Amino acid sequence: MRGKNIKTLIMLTAIVYMLFEAYSFECKAAGADDVLAYMNAARAEAGLPAYTVDETLQEAATTRAAECASRFSHTRPNGKAWYTVSSSSKGENLAHARNVEQSNPENVVLAWMLSPKHKANVMRQNFSYVGIAYYDNGCGDIYIACEFK
Repeated sequence: MRGKNIKTLIMLTAIVYMLFEAYSFECKAAGADDVLAYMNAARAEAGLPAYTVDETLQEAATTRAAECASRFSHTRPNGKAWYTVSSSSKGENLAHARNVEQSNPENVVLAWMLSPKHKANVMRQNFSYVGIAYYDNGCGDIYIACEFK
């Protein structure tokens, strides 16, 4: 009987873990989608076309968001420049949130719009494509990366 209880406990633990991971993934995806929506709203106000998600840039953003957990910088942990993550990347915006409020997509885009260099990337006329990713390090820090071309 004891062996059966242990197996049941292990199975329930695995199910809870999988549900949490699925929820976490959905929240990150929704956050990235909302960042895109807020950036596109700012561009629309300026008469600029909306960004389209590019899969290559999406992969680059996912890599860069994770890398920022070990080194929050436009220089990658391997010492190379940010644009070496992908030959497609022509611009990069990063954000580091220490709480849920800071990681709110509206606040992320607002912070970028208040920074002249980050705003320039969001509003650049010759950029049409983006990849956006969130990375949660599990210790309360959330990293957001946006790659542009």
